[in-house]
Amino acid sequence: MNRIQHKKWIDTLGIGLFILTMLYMCGLTSNKDEIEIEQNVVTEDKIQQEADNELPADFPKDLFFNSGVGGWRTYLRLNRDGSFTGEYSDFNAYAEDDFPKGTVTICEFEGKFTNIQRMDQYHYTMSLEKLEILDIPEMWIENGYRFLKEDEPYGLENGEKFILYMPETPIEQLSEDFLIWWLSWYYSEEETVRPEKLSCYGMCNEAMQYGFFSYEGMDAFEPYISK
Repeated sequence: MNRIQHKKWIDTLGIGLFILTMLYMCGLTSNKDEIEIEQNVVTEDKIQQEADNELPADFPKDLFFNSGVGGWRTYLRLNRDGSFTGEYSDFNAYAEDDFPKGTVTICEFEGKFTNIQRMDQYHYTMSLEKLEILDIPEMWIENGYRFLKEDEPYGLENGEKFILYMPETPIEQLSEDFLIWWLSWYYSEEETVRPEKLSCYGMCNEAMQYGFFSYEGMDAFEPYISK
């Protein structure tokens, strides 16, 4: 091998080593990219899983179960993590000098919904894990009312599975038994025209088809006892 051939051989070897080095570096970069992609997927899955275990971002919301007739109602403040506090009350006009505003039968409670899952753009499902009746006096007078203790709230009985419907849920997806508890179902601007979509949040006790609804800005639905 003469000097010229030897030089060409060295140049060729150098180019080959350079190509092999670049291929190796590309392989490392590719593996790194794949690892980063896998990590991002895991992170996104974790974020999605956490989101699936929570209610919408604008919670807590105050939800009410009542018929619009009579003085009873069940108030429930539902937090994003599924925990809640509330009170059931039933107003009676019977009054005396010591309680001129009347008599209220009342039950205070707290609890927790778990297994929260978003099923589609219109509704979540959740399970009632805990319902605890709080210890209050048998009778007391406050703010002009006489309060009498009630043993359990109305609206949550027999409830294991609950559905939370989002605003804009099409009415055709909701049962008539559930909708009768929504005041706007009867008190629309035109009595002959029923709403086509839910205009608020609605929570359904699936077993009983009882409906709790949000009524923002309606002072008449404030609880008797401030939380």
